[in-house]
Amino acid sequence: MKILEHEVLIGTVKSEKQFEVNYSERFYHIPVAVVPKNMLPVQYIALYLPEGTFGDDDGCIRFYGKICNAQTVKREEIENIPSVNYGMDYYKFEVEEWKRLDFPILRECGGIYAKAFTSLETLLSAKKLSDIINTKFDEEMKIRRHGFRPEELEKIEITKDPVGVKLLAKRINEAGGREKIYPVQITKYLLENGYLKLSFDEKTGSMNRVPTEAGIKIGIENFWEINKYYREYSKNYYSEEAQKFVVSHLNEMVLITEKRAYRNT
Repeated sequence: MKILEHEVLIGTVKSEKQFEVNYSERFYHIPVAVVPKNMLPVQYIALYLPEGTFGDDDGCIRFYGKICNAQTVKREEIENIPSVNYGMDYYKFEVEEWKRLDFPILRECGGIYAKAFTSLETLLSAKKLSDIINTKFDEEMKIRRHGFRPEELEKIEITKDPVGVKLLAKRINEAGGREKIYPVQITKYLLENGYLKLSFDEKTGSMNRVPTEAGIKIGIENFWEINKYYREYSKNYYSEEAQKFVVSHLNEMVLITEKRAYRNT
């Protein structure tokens, strides 16, 4: 049997309200203008739930259904989900029933902004979003828009004196000519890749980010300092080698969204 690479339309659900209506009334709607005609007809709909929509840590695909009817309607005919797109043509795909995948297909990076297409076989066997869509292209485009060119990397000031992450980020952005990286993105990358870890300090009753063995090897050191309120706090300093390490991984760090960076950091 021939596998149709576009037999499943993966559509983005933008809010909890939209999901409740789409799920309970067993349909999905999408603007006609964003669906290439050469990708039609489709036989199934899968729902991509963006990060944070339902309190999830990240985006995922949880439900899919077989299409039993498809029609073109005006946006105002979908009354239970208000929209300002009055008069626009939408596809309304009705499904027999929504089925829950055995395991959600998780997003590691990239995402689905409006729609994507895949085969049913791929959908049912996928474990992560990159099994379905080419997130590498998304990453390359993001680096091209927000990343650092070689000549910008060469301009970044590296000093023998250790610096904190805020000053390091400031120097990086000065070399790039605009704010491209936030301290929290640097910290999140180091946490996710095992160079920093969260540690609870009983003395201050706070969670601190401290270097792991791997972090110490690349030159991250942790010290206790006193703030203006005479309270102790933990601060990491980046040696010359640690500064070079951060600079060499900047274009991986820009892939971390600010929202993701602040989560559990």
